[in-house]
Amino acid sequence: MNTVISIILWIAYVVALYFSVFLVLVYLDKKRLFSIEESADKISKFPLVSVLIPAYNEEKTILRTLESVHALDYPKDKLEVIVINDGSKDNTEKVIRTYIKNKPHFQLLSHPNRGKAASLNRALNLATGEFFACLDADSFVESSTLKKMLQIYEKENNPNLAIVTPAMKVYQPQNMLQKVQWLEYLVIILISRLSSHLDSLYVAPGPFSLYRTAIIRKIGGFDEKNITEDQEIAYRLQQHQYLIKQCTNGYVYTTAPPELKPFYHQRRRWYLGGIACLHQYRKLVANKKYGDFGLMQMVKNVVGFILAVTGIIIAGYFFVLPLFQTLKEMIMVNFNFMPYLQTLKIKITFLNFLLADFRKGLIILFLFIIGGFFFYQAHRNAKEKILGFGWVPLIPYFAFYYTLKGIILILCMVEFVRGKKVKW
Repeated sequence: MNTVISIILWIAYVVALYFSVFLVLVYLDKKRLFSIEESADKISKFPLVSVLIPAYNEEKTILRTLESVHALDYPKDKLEVIVINDGSKDNTEKVIRTYIKNKPHFQLLSHPNRGKAASLNRALNLATGEFFACLDADSFVESSTLKKMLQIYEKENNPNLAIVTPAMKVYQPQNMLQKVQWLEYLVIILISRLSSHLDSLYVAPGPFSLYRTAIIRKIGGFDEKNITEDQEIAYRLQQHQYLIKQCTNGYVYTTAPPELKPFYHQRRRWYLGGIACLHQYRKLVANKKYGDFGLMQMVKNVVGFILAVTGIIIAGYFFVLPLFQTLKEMIMVNFNFMPYLQTLKIKITFLNFLLADFRKGLIILFLFIIGGFFFYQAHRNAKEKILGFGWVPLIPYFAFYYTLKGIILILCMVEFVRGKKVKW
């Protein structure tokens, strides 16, 4: 058994090391551009922009979302806001109607629950903007972000540039789970920045990604059968070889799930949708026709799922099974701990196994150094302090958080194989 696990670990080490070193090299190569690529909020023209806001049971957050759009530093006669009430069962529609009264550039669409993609498509059919942005009803955009994103379209001057994505942060995290997600999102901003340089972005975040309207209509709008329409549309655009760029300082804020149950449901939808997208666009994997996206990003996405599952299974073999065995022994002796403590030998089995070979230990150390390097650079990139919320959130982030996500991923893979469906 140890031989099999050793082989699996070596494969995992080599793959993780390869992609980690690759990202470091990309960062070092592109770092010189970071100081000059940030967008300003000055543009030479003001195209008409439509903002589409789908909402389902968002009475607690929709008002702040609408206020952030109304406060955009952009001419109101060049802004069209379409809010879609997707069959909400709470007071979402009432809050929207009250707020948009006497605001002629806002309009409300209401229909029975159809899902996010269907809501966006309905609004897209009515949108008149040259560009349109999607904004989740639990997210809030900085006033200068729209201009910064449009400047990228203006600077690139490329008709094949289909999407400009924002830099997304967690909005005012309150509890430990939200603060841990805040750390995660900062790392994602940096990784997305590097992926943007490689033309390898594979998701257009729901909070305020900005689309070129004609291109999205040309490829048929959003996929109403996919539960992660923001991933699917990005995969489809990559398949048609359109471009997606990130606005590195165009900030938008999203409300992170404050409790484990909504967190689980959110990640379950993300992971099931991600697996479905990989399966749907599997022909792009390792396909040189699609450049870095096919040869690197698609391969990395597939390998990422495999490594996460492998890591959880191995950790379970070395940690969870021995724990159950110890519990079984305690039950047999009616939880009489004294004889057990007298004969207890401290065994760090998993670490001993990993570090028994100097080469394995060296690789692990190197991976930790790379992880720490990106964690530090992610905060610099997002202009945030590592201890912005103290040092305590760092413990669950590094010790438990990715294990939790890995467990959810395994459950999602089982559900995908079983063909279970999830609605938005």
